[in-house]
This record gives sequence, structure tokens and C-alpha cells, in this order.
Amino acid sequence: MTQPAPVPGWHGTVGLLLASSTGGVGQHVRSLAAGLTAAGVRVLVCGPAATQEQFDFTGAGARFHPVEIPASPTPADARAVAALRRALGAEPVDVLHAHGLRAGLVAVLARPAVPVVVTWHNAVLAGGLRGGLSRLVERIVARGARVTLGASADLVARAAELGAADARLAPVAAPALPAPRRRRAAVRAEFGVAADQ
Repeated sequence: MTQPAPVPGWHGTVGLLLASSTGGVGQHVRSLAAGLTAAGVRVLVCGPAATQEQFDFTGAGARFHPVEIPASPTPADARAVAALRRALGAEPVDVLHAHGLRAGLVAVLARPAVPVVVTWHNAVLAGGLRGGLSRLVERIVARGARVTLGASADLVARAAELGAADARLAPVAAPALPAPRRRRAAVRAEFGVAADQ
């Protein structure tokens, strides 16, 4: 994953917020936390306790505060907003960067006294009542964030269409692959592929 390029000499505190995650968003947030702390920036990651267990943000040099944000909107979102306010009250940040619409909604509703940046990682594809609710969340997040980053051009266009004040493209790189565990010849043999193919 690409590492952030912080402003030289800036040593403030960045808050990173995520909802439940078992893959890409969590890996991305961990990569950001590692890159920022390596550059001398203090990082506070807020998200479900399960994300800390899976992605080990503290192992990347960040502090962690649990804020339980489920995958789908529920009345429990009010508790997540209150938990985020408490976390930011205990450990103030200079900017809050939420990842995904669920985390973005909690960040915007918490109304922190610092700029809110929201990265949109995925498009809303759901239909029916759930899709309608998700589109409402998109609108609230687009209008409530100081800066909206889209992982793809269609997400940037969607945020701008919904009233984002500042929508920008910020592609999210795929995580680095682990070293191969088998030799090329063994894989070719398994699939019956000749060396010249």
C-alpha cells in the first residue's frame, strides 16, 4: 500500500475511524497508521474492538479506542457517536479521517471540532429500503465532511453530485502480497501448464 506523504515537520495527531471490517478497509487503515507513526505523526485509531484484534493497530504504533460501529445502520449508532465523542474528548486529534460510509456517518454526526475527511471505499449497490437508507447516509456524509476522498472516479463523482464541498480521487492501493510459498514449477505442474506457456 502506498504510504501517506505528511507535511514535513507536522507532528499533530490524526484520528482514523473505521466500522466493522475483516479485510481491505482494516488493512488500509493499518497501513496508514504505520506510515503516519513512522513519519512522527501521532495516530488514534477508533473502531470496533474486533478490528484491533484482527489488524493490531497498536502494533503499528497507533493508540486504539473502541468505538463499536456495526456494518449496517442501527439505533445503536447513537452509542457509537457518543463513544467517538468520549474518545476524542479524552485524546484530542487535529483531523479525523473516517473510512467508509458507516464510519463517515458516525464521524459527521459526532460533529467534532476538527476537520472531518471521509474516504469512500465502496459504492452503494443495495436496493429497496436498505438502498434508500444507504443513499441518505451518502448524502449526509458527503455534505458533512470537509474533504471527501473516493477510491475510484465514480465515487468522487457520486460525492460531488450529492453536495460534497471538496471531493478528490485517492486510489487505495492493494495490500502487498506475501512471499510465495511454492516454487513456480510446482504451481505449473499442479495446473498442467508447460514452462513455455
